[in-house]
Amino acid sequence: MTKKILILFLPLALFWGCSSKRAELSNLTALKWHKQIYKDIRNGNLDSADDDFLSMQVEHPNSIYVKIDLLNLYMAHLANKEYVLAKFYINEYEKRFASAQEIPWIEFQKIKVDFLKYQNAYTDQKAILDLIKEAKTYLNDYPNSHFTPEVSTILAKAELTKKYLDAKISKLYNKLDKPKAAKQYETKIPKHSEPPYVPWYKKLFYW
Repeated sequence: MTKKILILFLPLALFWGCSSKRAELSNLTALKWHKQIYKDIRNGNLDSADDDFLSMQVEHPNSIYVKIDLLNLYMAHLANKEYVLAKFYINEYEKRFASAQEIPWIEFQKIKVDFLKYQNAYTDQKAILDLIKEAKTYLNDYPNSHFTPEVSTILAKAELTKKYLDAKISKLYNKLDKPKAAKQYETKIPKHSEPPYVPWYKKLFYW
């Protein structure tokens, strides 16, 4: 009977314990918040890091650590392959703190995030078209940037992926007996190129 009671109340005890711990983290100095966020990131507790950053912003909106931790959280979420959150933090940094000299680096980071985020080679046509547009815009706007070689590589990979996607679409339209539509997507695949990698279990759901 005692064991059943403990099992029943254990989740509540854990919840109260966590709530109590979060309650202790309030009205800290900006430096203490910064150290707590760093500790969260180091321990892999990115949810806590996000929460603590929000608290620091509320309590110390003008602190220099807000700027620093926006970048820290961007890097942490990027390393953890949480690309939507990574993009959020780098966008926030750009809107609030970026200098003119930093913009080429930031815009490159955003392209890199979108490139890494693109996982469904044959299912997300809009994403690959957006990525190609972003890369071309970057090369046009920042031709002398240190990051143009990386962006050019991303563009080449994205355009090759688009060719394989177009070939798949053309093949599908031919199967559906729609030759005019198939013609629009006809493309030449470069010799010696390799198609985008797709795990076997995803291929089951592709055309």
